[in-house]
Amino acid sequence: MLLAVLLGVGAIFSEWGLSSISPELTEEAARGHLLTCIQKAVDHALAGQESPFTQASCDSQGRITAVSADAGALNRLKGDILEELEHSLNGRASVGVPVGSLTNIALLNGRGFSVPVRLNFEGSADVSFQTELLPAGINQSCHRITMTVLAQVYSQSKRFAVSAQESTATVLAETLVVGEVPQAAVLRSS
Repeated sequence: MLLAVLLGVGAIFSEWGLSSISPELTEEAARGHLLTCIQKAVDHALAGQESPFTQASCDSQGRITAVSADAGALNRLKGDILEELEHSLNGRASVGVPVGSLTNIALLNGRGFSVPVRLNFEGSADVSFQTELLPAGINQSCHRITMTVLAQVYSQSKRFAVSAQESTATVLAETLVVGEVPQAAVLRSS
């Protein structure tokens, strides 16, 4: 009988405590889950990448005449990241909430052992690439390829309704193209 009363009190306390979890806490939990998933997917995909993301063309004297992005390598990287994010963004994520935060008592907020709260997420992602050609000095240019991963998740739970969106950018390649520096300059006066 005492066990049944304790279980009943525990169930009432947990329902009351779960209702006190703030939307900000669940939103930060969703953002943390999202950023962790993105970082793991990018790290894993880059670790498996063998070929460079740029190809340089040289003239007969060995000077670089053109730099281009390797579309095949970039598409493989995009596919690897999206495949991993499809699995990691969708599903359950556990968030630790200090037991003091469940009591609605300001003095106990953020204190005590962590109580796991499970959130069920659905998510999607997109990967895009940007290529830039930037000036880097006299007769020098920097060719940069940047990857942007945009991902969003939302919770299916009515009690913990939350959505989050994050974007991260990663520089994949920077190539410095150096031309010949003129040895003399002619100034004209008018």
